[in-house]
Amino acid sequence: MTTLYGPEARERIWSLIKDTRVAMLATHTATGLLHARPMMPQIRHPEDKAFDGVLWFFTGADTGKMAEIEANPAALLTFSDPKGHNYVAMNGTVTISRDPAIIEELWSAADKAWFPDGKDDPNLRLLRFEASDAEFWDSPGLVAAGIAFLQALVTGERADPGDHGQADLDIPDFPEARSASRGDGPHSASEPLREKVPASVAPRDPL
Repeated sequence: MTTLYGPEARERIWSLIKDTRVAMLATHTATGLLHARPMMPQIRHPEDKAFDGVLWFFTGADTGKMAEIEANPAALLTFSDPKGHNYVAMNGTVTISRDPAIIEELWSAADKAWFPDGKDDPNLRLLRFEASDAEFWDSPGLVAAGIAFLQALVTGERADPGDHGQADLDIPDFPEARSASRGDGPHSASEPLREKVPASVAPRDPL
């Protein structure tokens, strides 16, 4: 098993999740069970190519997850790329925000389908997920994995599914990320990850 730390860990995780359109966010219910739903992750400055461990989500104040997060901010965020045979699971904490600068930055025209009153919709909330560590499964791809499987059948050896490891993200104290969580961060326009997702396939968490 591979173990990565700090910048190397963050770079590896970012390479595996940056093109994934939908993630599963799991929070804890009042009974202690994990409750997961599909959501679209966003990063504030994807052009920087420097993952700081923070991902953002738009959600509704009237969704069940709000009470779950307020009671227990610990969460699990998972990414799945079946085509590339790559998977990531991240542990972290979630905080709730209504920072108007970040809403402005991440907003896209498609979001109005879920928030009819636009960026000022009273139901609109931001979720800030800050990762602490991650586990990843990184396959060399379908063709390479198929070849490895056939070789294992011929040689009698166990097939190598690719790289599996732990990533200690060792998130530093990013001034911008910390100030953003307090709501006093500077506004900086960027191309949000969300805009790459067609509205017709963009799930909005109903639960």
